[in-house]
Amino acid sequence: MPIAKEIKIATVAFLLAFLLFVLYWHASKESQPIPAETVAVTIPEGFNVYQIASTLQAAGIVPREEFLKEAIGEEGFLFPDTYEFFKDSKPKVIISKMKKNFEEKTAIFTEDIEKQKKDTRDIIIMASLLEEEAALEKDRKLISGILWKRITLGMLLQVDAALTYATGRSSRKLTDDDLALDDPYNTYKYKGLPAGPISNPGIGATEAAINPTSSPYLYYLSDSRGVIHYAKTFEEHKLNKIRYLR
Repeated sequence: MPIAKEIKIATVAFLLAFLLFVLYWHASKESQPIPAETVAVTIPEGFNVYQIASTLQAAGIVPREEFLKEAIGEEGFLFPDTYEFFKDSKPKVIISKMKKNFEEKTAIFTEDIEKQKKDTRDIIIMASLLEEEAALEKDRKLISGILWKRITLGMLLQVDAALTYATGRSSRKLTDDDLALDDPYNTYKYKGLPAGPISNPGIGATEAAINPTSSPYLYYLSDSRGVIHYAKTFEEHKLNKIRYLR
């Protein structure tokens, strides 16, 4: 066979082989999945499931209503923290991650809760109230002592934050009709803790629920600046209302 013809055949074979290689390379590149985008999102202490849902939607992680369908029954156990989620994450994946974080972070309290012979759910309900009622650790522990004492004495807790959760109105906009509302979260009507947590508390509020500060007080209120005023008797409490709420 002439050398020129052999060279021509070899060249064609090389070009075909190169073309096949290029086609294979492009096909393999196209078949590789594009890495999903992750988003960092911070859930503050005391956020309830509705606020968490809005935050996740704003971050482009999951539609609000889609998340709420799965999260309503998980109130109190979605630990507030900074997370990284994939965009378009499934609600169950998000909830599972937050609940696992809750279990890990609150494991340090297991022994103390058992010693007090209290139920973990009751502790979290109390912690959720404290998260909403006060910002300072000192006040949270004092209020914790007051509320546990009121439960022991068979008194109504009369916590505005629980009723706010039920009605969606701020404590300063609650009406007499609201106070008489037949709702398991209305601690003006029903004794004991509300039906469930009203937010997702952090470590500080949880610790305050477990380790309350003993005091002679039975009443408290928060003024417009968030300062807490305590009273031993209902008469003192009424005076505080006149002094600080009008």
